[in-house]
Amino acid sequence: MASLQVGSDLSFVFCAEEAAIPIKTYSPELMVASVYSAKEFDELAMHPDGKDAEGPLEKMVKEVTLLMDRMHCLVIGPGLGRCPIVFQATAKIIQEAQARKLPIVLDADALFLLTQKPYHDLLQPTSPVILTPNAMERKRLQGLLEENLQHCIVVEKGQYDVIRYQGQTLTCGEVGGMKRSGGLGDILAGTLGALIAWNSILTSQGASSELDLQLACWTACCFVKRATNHAFAQKRRSMTAPDVLSQLGGTVDQMTTPSSKI
Repeated sequence: MASLQVGSDLSFVFCAEEAAIPIKTYSPELMVASVYSAKEFDELAMHPDGKDAEGPLEKMVKEVTLLMDRMHCLVIGPGLGRCPIVFQATAKIIQEAQARKLPIVLDADALFLLTQKPYHDLLQPTSPVILTPNAMERKRLQGLLEENLQHCIVVEKGQYDVIRYQGQTLTCGEVGGMKRSGGLGDILAGTLGALIAWNSILTSQGASSELDLQLACWTACCFVKRATNHAFAQKRRSMTAPDVLSQLGGTVDQMTTPSSKI
């Protein structure tokens, strides 16, 4: 939803079949595809050999990768969960995305996946990867960031978001709201996805480059922080993530209109 509010034309959502209908009710513009059964995967995860899971796992991977030619960015993590079979499929999807040089944003449980030993070397410096850890996730990733993930852009979420990439640091000085509602990280992930997608399109046209990715991440952080500030000013203690979503489009217009005071 955040990517649509920011200005994306289409947003695909890949999810468990149990979640497809509830997600679809959020907006007719969402292209929702159920790519696995959570109940089936949970049952298969109880079998130690994992052989019975190979078919459903590969089906999930195929369902997602078939649409990659239509994507400009892939956001993974919000709502992912920690089912081991989903993790295996997600790892294969990430590998395929990197093989196609598709930019990836990893958030929430996708960051937890990276901390698991089988996936420490999953990410390769073949395509842009943006990580969005909060303070606790940053601690879990500490060793990996120093050894395996140096090629990634890291968006450290906090009172002031900090974007680090290859020794360069940008800080978002926008003041957010005074309430940390659940779902704000998901909104940032979707906003990042939109801006990274636009960078990908412009780069393919020779009008931008991957060097601008860090600036795109900084811009996304600024959009979300200010939208959160506006939402909190209106709703105060009752503010929730949908209130921030409702402010996002107007905030982007305000911050990108030449006559506006930023």
